[in-house]
Amino acid sequence: MTMNNLETGTPFYCDLYHLTMAQAWFLDGKHEDPKTSEAFFRRCPFKGGYLISAGLGEFLQWAEKWEVKQEDVDYLATLKGATGQPLFKKEFLDYINGQKLRVNMQAVPEGEIVFPNEPVLSVSGPNWQVDMVEAAFLNIFNAQSLIATKAARIVQAACADGVERPVLEFGLRRAQDMGCYLPTRAAYIGGCVGTSNVAAAQYYGIPVKGTMAHSFVMSYENELEAFKAYLNGAEGNTTLLIDTYDTREGAKNAVRASRETGVPLMGVRIDSGDLAYWSHEVKRIFNEAGMPDVKLVASNDLDEHLIENLVMVQKADYDIYAAGTKLVTAYDMPALGGVFKTKSYNGVPKIKIAEGKTTIPGATNVVRLVRDGRYEGDVIMPAADEVVRNGRLHENIISFNVNNLNGKKMGFQQGEEAFVLLKPVMAGGRLVSGDKNRSLDDIRQAVKENFSKLDPAYKRLVNPHIYGVGLKQDLYSQQKNMVAMFMAQRERI
Repeated sequence: MTMNNLETGTPFYCDLYHLTMAQAWFLDGKHEDPKTSEAFFRRCPFKGGYLISAGLGEFLQWAEKWEVKQEDVDYLATLKGATGQPLFKKEFLDYINGQKLRVNMQAVPEGEIVFPNEPVLSVSGPNWQVDMVEAAFLNIFNAQSLIATKAARIVQAACADGVERPVLEFGLRRAQDMGCYLPTRAAYIGGCVGTSNVAAAQYYGIPVKGTMAHSFVMSYENELEAFKAYLNGAEGNTTLLIDTYDTREGAKNAVRASRETGVPLMGVRIDSGDLAYWSHEVKRIFNEAGMPDVKLVASNDLDEHLIENLVMVQKADYDIYAAGTKLVTAYDMPALGGVFKTKSYNGVPKIKIAEGKTTIPGATNVVRLVRDGRYEGDVIMPAADEVVRNGRLHENIISFNVNNLNGKKMGFQQGEEAFVLLKPVMAGGRLVSGDKNRSLDDIRQAVKENFSKLDPAYKRLVNPHIYGVGLKQDLYSQQKNMVAMFMAQRERI
């Protein structure tokens, strides 16, 4: 099951090259050199304007228990290289046997809104151990942040006209991991009110919701008898699926079944056809039957764009939306592409120079400016710079925008409201924050509050405004100088 590797703290939540590089560093005497690496992403998913940070709790659950055990060493000893020789040497295996994490970490809390090129995790410590956490963090953060963001967009679309409409996650059967645990968790963080996934609901304490399937209707001689049987057997969860044969007749049979059984009908779900048309027609039938309070639930490959169209353009009469395939698979962008890069080695800032992928040198943090209760802009700066005291800037800051090609300047004044994004979560391998045990409801509420601080221009589903993220002036100059020095050296070769 997906959760096992997280709960056991296996050190093998990594790629093979993390281990072969660790051995090479060990044999070369560089394994304990101090290094800092950071995780970030280069572009917002779904052509949107933001990303919701998710997955830190699961990652810390794994990191806290990380340990190389005898069984792990025994497995590595069985691996052979291309020549048939052992892939790992005995002295290296003896060294890592019994090792636990000794790294320091800072991270953006779950539920915070983040933007391209900003560090979301900073890891410092022994060279080989810093790299050993890369794959686990990216695997968890990339997937959960992607789906939490997709959920937030879908929830936003469902309420686009200002009317609160719950969104349910119905994606278990279409998920790409066993059990759909992590997608369900992320969808709930992003704003879904419940899930049909019973195992994940039990594991995380998420409200479990559901309706009925076509198979139930088809197991009876006719739809009316099926509806009556379900109403009698599912008290408290009486939402019927009415499009197995004919949606109009299904609505009429739902009315009749409720009257003949005396069981109140909570709702009906429509899963096919012209969703807007059928919502109006079914609503009319229930109104004429004196049952105006019956809730209408829409499903059928829904995403934020279709839901927004149903709400704003077609004025559909749905009270609840259920998203599955396109939510849990992040259908239109199935990978976030977050990366993990070396920022300093032995205290010396490092930079990767590649077309479209040049990194920011040195260990960094992010300061977020707030004006009139709204996020105004972010500044990436050296981690050692302490420019925020008691929630205010204590110096003027000039930065250069890194998410716009023109490198536009941004200025912020001493005394303005501000806070630092990355918070300490681990010191010397020990957790120093409560992020591992933070409740999903707390994270979910944080998403709602943080989302309210983001200007609507950045939340548009299509063509959102680009949020300002800049490099502090001295860091911007350092990056430019390092690139220029590299280019000059290359010209001399």
